[in-house]
Amino acid sequence: MKLFHLSDLHLGKRVYGFSMLQDQKYVLEKILELADKEKPDGVLLVGDIYDKSVPPIEAVQLLDEFLTAWRKRGIAVFLISGNHDSAQRLHFASRLLEEESIYVAGEFTGKPHHIKKEDHYGEIHFYLLPFLKPAMTTPFREEEEPLSYEETVKWALEQVEIDFSKRNVLLAHQFVTWRGKAEESDSETKVLGGVDAVDASLFFNFDYTALGHLHQPQKIGKEFIRYSGSPLPYSFSEIRRKKGVTVVELREKGDVSLSFLPLPSLHGMREIKGEFTSILQAAKEEGGSTDYVRVILTDQDALHDPVGQLRTYYPNLMTLEMEKRERRQNSKTLSLQEERSPLELFQLFYEERQGKSLSDAQKKTVKTLWQEMGEGES
Repeated sequence: MKLFHLSDLHLGKRVYGFSMLQDQKYVLEKILELADKEKPDGVLLVGDIYDKSVPPIEAVQLLDEFLTAWRKRGIAVFLISGNHDSAQRLHFASRLLEEESIYVAGEFTGKPHHIKKEDHYGEIHFYLLPFLKPAMTTPFREEEEPLSYEETVKWALEQVEIDFSKRNVLLAHQFVTWRGKAEESDSETKVLGGVDAVDASLFFNFDYTALGHLHQPQKIGKEFIRYSGSPLPYSFSEIRRKKGVTVVELREKGDVSLSFLPLPSLHGMREIKGEFTSILQAAKEEGGSTDYVRVILTDQDALHDPVGQLRTYYPNLMTLEMEKRERRQNSKTLSLQEERSPLELFQLFYEERQGKSLSDAQKKTVKTLWQEMGEGES
């Protein structure tokens, strides 16, 4: 059985105020084109389907089109909710959808949702575990003692009898780490102190564990415990990693292979760093670009409308930032006991803030202004 593993679509997301809907529509179409070529038997959609619990209507329509496209191709869909989704909204009509081979586990109902499929090699069991917080298991547990996130997931998996002599696939949307480590990015929701971490060892007995939540494609602990990553970069911390579809092929028990199919983007996403005049000149020579751009300026002096000037060539300039300058180690400290003139104090202040000395012309201007204020130089 061949499966596409996808997660973290975040339909309806905005990045720095820019709507990603057209980019998302484009990449979903590219995924379907890959499906036409690769002929998977199923697609795993592992949480954070939407970016918000109440998504915009355009995002709902886009998901409707996406699911309909899989159904028309006769490809089964296995879908769970993530921490960004409304579990109840995703769960709506799940029993009706199951009749169309679209299996949705939005709400946690006391145990993972179990679906049995068959192929040439026999049975394959799918377990759908939507995003879980400890409090979500309270109505189903007799014990009153609170659980950690890891204990919660462990408890949930213990509620089903899994025959590990068969082939088993788990879908889970959690912050899964191996020995406390995983590669994160800036676009993910983080919990203070990593208290939501779940160790990958809980999933070692599954033939494949499809994870969602982290946006970088990566294995966690073992080769067959994997994050597919988001199909698009949603922060500039993600631009150095390829986005794509993880393809899983399960043959007989113990025989699993993986491949990765890169996905193109409607707009590139890049970071440009340097002095304003150099960046502007390069933009002119390039003839402009519709890439999503982050500009980091290294200039020391104030600039006139750098955003407006750059957007002439980079209309999708998302953010412009000034490079943080470290305080110089040899900076001068002011002593309250020292006698200094206003001009000297201003010079020290300017050097401390700008990292350079006043020019002779600037010194003359400051002195003139001080004298015009009627203070003279003391």
